[in-house]
Amino acid sequence: MSKAVQVVDLYNNGLVHIVDGAFDGYPKLEWLQLGGNRLIFKDVFSVNFLGNVIVLDTECNGLQMIGPSSEAHFSVRILYMGWNNIETLDLATFNVTPNVSDLFLRDNKLYDLTTAPMPNLRHLNLGKNRLFDFPETCNSTNGSLFPELVNLTLDSNMLSCIDQVCLPKVQNLDLSFNFFQYIGSMTFSVQHFPSLKYLYLTQMQIKMRYITRYAFNHSGLVRLDLGQNTIDFNSTVDDDAFAGCAGVLHLMLNLNNFESVSEAKFSRLFGELTKLEHLDISESNVGVIYSKTFANFTDLKWLYLYGNALTYIPDGAFDGMQNLTNLHLDNNRIQTISRVTFGEKVVKRIRVLGLRGNPYQCTCGILWFKHWIESSPHTFRDRDQYMCANVPNVGLLDFVLNEQACLLGSDAASFTIAVTCVLLSFLLLFVIVCRFRWRMRLWLYEACRGSRRDRRHKGLRYRYDVFVAYAAEDLAWVQRELLPVLEGEWGLRLCVHQRDFEAGKHIVDNISDCVSHSERVVLVFSPHFARSEWCQFELKYCQVDVMERDDVMVLVELRETPSRDMTGAMLAVLQTTTYIEWEDGQDARQSFWERLRLALDE
Repeated sequence: MSKAVQVVDLYNNGLVHIVDGAFDGYPKLEWLQLGGNRLIFKDVFSVNFLGNVIVLDTECNGLQMIGPSSEAHFSVRILYMGWNNIETLDLATFNVTPNVSDLFLRDNKLYDLTTAPMPNLRHLNLGKNRLFDFPETCNSTNGSLFPELVNLTLDSNMLSCIDQVCLPKVQNLDLSFNFFQYIGSMTFSVQHFPSLKYLYLTQMQIKMRYITRYAFNHSGLVRLDLGQNTIDFNSTVDDDAFAGCAGVLHLMLNLNNFESVSEAKFSRLFGELTKLEHLDISESNVGVIYSKTFANFTDLKWLYLYGNALTYIPDGAFDGMQNLTNLHLDNNRIQTISRVTFGEKVVKRIRVLGLRGNPYQCTCGILWFKHWIESSPHTFRDRDQYMCANVPNVGLLDFVLNEQACLLGSDAASFTIAVTCVLLSFLLLFVIVCRFRWRMRLWLYEACRGSRRDRRHKGLRYRYDVFVAYAAEDLAWVQRELLPVLEGEWGLRLCVHQRDFEAGKHIVDNISDCVSHSERVVLVFSPHFARSEWCQFELKYCQVDVMERDDVMVLVELRETPSRDMTGAMLAVLQTTTYIEWEDGQDARQSFWERLRLALDE
């Protein structure tokens, strides 16, 4: 059975010595776990293996002294020696196992490292040691000691600069948590690191003083991580620091300082990075973004701007980002999201949108955003964290407001308050003016009737000849009596809301557009008209519109409405406007149509 064993795990068994021939019975051994014991270097590297062991793990053995050994006769490809107490190391020690491709020396106390040729090494992890100097990588002829090295990890040491480098195949370089204060020109250029793709320079133990122009001049660089460095990008980073990095797809700049970075500076810094797919500028004191800040990043898929000081998002700021699917704006100071903040295409395309933790002002302006959240539970995560700042302890989804009260908007509300104050202060004068205002308007109209008619015919072409405002219950009369005569006999084009209002469009917008594009307005008064809130809105809107156009409304009384049931607006119109009554009987109807034709200037 032992001849078929491939893995032997002796971890944490208190071993202090390995006798000769201990593993002779395991010719197919591939993985040997010796970590967590009390073995010394000589015990480990004097073991004779009959086969080729792939993985040898000697972590957590308390190894201190490591020296050359000529007694070992084995070939190990992956060697784990982390979490020991190694302080001095000559890589020539590993000549006894020339086929090693992965060497892990992480979390030792290594401060004195002597390099040696390791032609098959592909992964070297020296992180969390005490190295002051970047390891020597060149031989006497400027060739490479590590010609096949792909991944080099040196994070959490005490490195502060990089001198001569001979690493032709290194793709992944981790220098995070070191002591780099300056990054000079061409430090990570293609000349020094021909194959570099992934560069990590996060969380330096000392504040960076300057990053010079062309510091990252490498067309093959795919990921650049400068996060958690509190770098002042306005004064510390040269405008051309990222020049030559057009191939970068992932740029991590979180936990830095963009407080004073202008739109021009931002564009100059990152203008060449048009292929970016992932950009993180979270928790970086970003106070303002502009409508064109991200205009060049058409390939961007992930954008992180959470934890900043944004109070406002310009309308359409993200509309040009055709591939954006994940946008995070959580924990800023944004107070409202309007219908035009995000374009229609962005709303359809976005998969994850983070906007929680902002101090929303729960007013009429936030209702559209609330409806969007309610209808898109997969887009908005943690929806219970969307809170009203102006209504204590009320979540945005729990906020309730009568939408009809918001139809006229905040400007109309302010105007109403102002008018009310004037009423209280100048009650007598206002009553007199209010009482005669429509008659005065009518007098002025009659005096200028001829000139108005000429101007109207010389003006703009209208989409409709007549806008008809009526209650839904009176639709049958409009279809049976009014439409056959006005459209069928007189050839006029009427706007009837059941037929002509645009589907999917807000009713207020439909009313506004149709009244504005109609040459005349006809109101069909009835008890149903008096009880309809939308009819009253149409009446008020038409009053304002005809006054602005210097025109009058044509009033048809379909059925008599008791004065007690009329609204103030209806009473005012009836007192100041001559109306046409609809009555049964041939003579009465003939009189009605003649009067209506004259009223419409036909």
